[in-house]
Amino acid sequence: MRKVERKRLGDLLYETGMITKDQLEWGINEQHRTNKKLGEILVDQGIITDKDILGALEFQLGIPQMDLEKYTIDYNIASKVPESIARRYTVIAVGIDGNKLKVAMKDPLDMFALDDLKLSTKMDIIPLLALDRDIEKLLDQAYTSTKTKNIVFEVEKQIQEEAQKQILEEVDENAENAPMIQLVNNILQRAILKGASDVHVEPFEHYVRVRYRVDGQLHEMTRVKKETLNAITTRIKILSGLDIAERRLPQDGRMSKHVNGQQVDLRVSILPTIYGEKTVIRFIYRTGNNLELQDLGFHPEDFNKVTNLLKNPHGIILVTGPTGSGKSTTLAAVLKVLNQENVNIITVEDPVENMIEGINQVAVNSKIGLTFANCLRSILRQDPDIIMVGEMRDSETSSIAIRAAITGHLVLSTLHTNDAASSIARLVDMGAESFMVGAAVKGVISQRLVRKICPDCKTKHIVTATEETLCKIKQGTEVYKPRGCSVCNHTGYKGRIAVHEVLVLDNFLQETIAGSKLTGEEIKEEAVNRGMRTLWDNAAYNVIKGNTSIEEMLRIAYEQ
Repeated sequence: MRKVERKRLGDLLYETGMITKDQLEWGINEQHRTNKKLGEILVDQGIITDKDILGALEFQLGIPQMDLEKYTIDYNIASKVPESIARRYTVIAVGIDGNKLKVAMKDPLDMFALDDLKLSTKMDIIPLLALDRDIEKLLDQAYTSTKTKNIVFEVEKQIQEEAQKQILEEVDENAENAPMIQLVNNILQRAILKGASDVHVEPFEHYVRVRYRVDGQLHEMTRVKKETLNAITTRIKILSGLDIAERRLPQDGRMSKHVNGQQVDLRVSILPTIYGEKTVIRFIYRTGNNLELQDLGFHPEDFNKVTNLLKNPHGIILVTGPTGSGKSTTLAAVLKVLNQENVNIITVEDPVENMIEGINQVAVNSKIGLTFANCLRSILRQDPDIIMVGEMRDSETSSIAIRAAITGHLVLSTLHTNDAASSIARLVDMGAESFMVGAAVKGVISQRLVRKICPDCKTKHIVTATEETLCKIKQGTEVYKPRGCSVCNHTGYKGRIAVHEVLVLDNFLQETIAGSKLTGEEIKEEAVNRGMRTLWDNAAYNVIKGNTSIEEMLRIAYEQ
């Protein structure tokens, strides 16, 4: 390592031409005012990138930098450093050179870290510069994956040594150190850390596959031997309060977990298949339900339409889309806007996913006869101003909701339909009179979720003639396409954004619907002529803004 005279980061950035003198002076003033690091201030303002800082430090310190985005973890190498030390100093082992261990570090000058690494690994350390956010992402991947493999090995070893009956007897609440309990806990924890929406435990003839769904896509987590299935399922049943002796019928249960300071509610569904019981666990993140209406990705025109719809004192506002399209999140954001001291809001949901202070929320329980329809009848005797019905599932519920809207209540609800206009036809199919639908419904918000392109690795792309034909975005337009890096688990996408279609029923549309003069397609055509932006229009808008890709836009088209 060559010795270089240490300079302040700001001076180094200025001397290398990365920032101007004015930007340096401004950054120093902000540093004094906020007590933040200069580099953090400059990155937040978009003046430089964190990789610019890494390059400057490499030049100053003479320590090579490593781009972890392109690095594929070698679990055998990563495990050379104990997890406690790796997380304490934000380091990860990335290579071996003889008796020397190459370690990516956020601070390669930390002598305490270097000493601890040398003592724990009994190897000489070659430090490398890396971004702390890249290291932290790899740490979760490296140690949770390694831990899962170790636990799976212990479980399979135990099954070989003991009879299956003994394994099942061990799976109880007090055996916290049992390998099977560690395996189930590790699967759930890993999925939550990755922000998964679901975990699937799937039995096949010779093995059990565990997959998790992130950003709408399933990824394999691990595979275990078929002999472990009954023990895994039994442990999940115990946690969610289900009957461990029942293996012939489907079961549904619930449980909660705390991971990294956040509470996560889990909904468990168990389904008998020809190879054993399949389990699906859905995660409901309470800390993720704080989105405001303006954070949901509405086009500015559609946002204004929605805010105007919410000013209606009565009527029905519907949110539609397939399962998992974010309808509940949108309704929660709408309720926050409407939640004022002078109004009485009551919801009936199955289950209650978003708990909002100041709103009376009722959970459906069909086992004891507490259905949507029964709840609605009771709610109407509670002097409500606004009613939210989690879903209109049957003609009885829709009929009561429509009558409530006509008699002076604002009703919010959801439907499973492909677009906004077809929601009108769906209500009529459920038995509602068309004149009642025309009088009650004020507007419909239809939505889909598309994956967001990872901001760390997205690359520019020029729309081709073929793509113009497919997506109607003009040839030559500059958009972005996914590439893949360690930040997005090499998928090219990170997170999701909603794409909306907002149908406002003005007097003309209400009157024509009431007279049964328009079909669903005709309603849509007329609404477009009157200024409605379709799902397709808003998907193209997000492609041009760089939020999503042409491939995701085309996927939306096939879902309609």
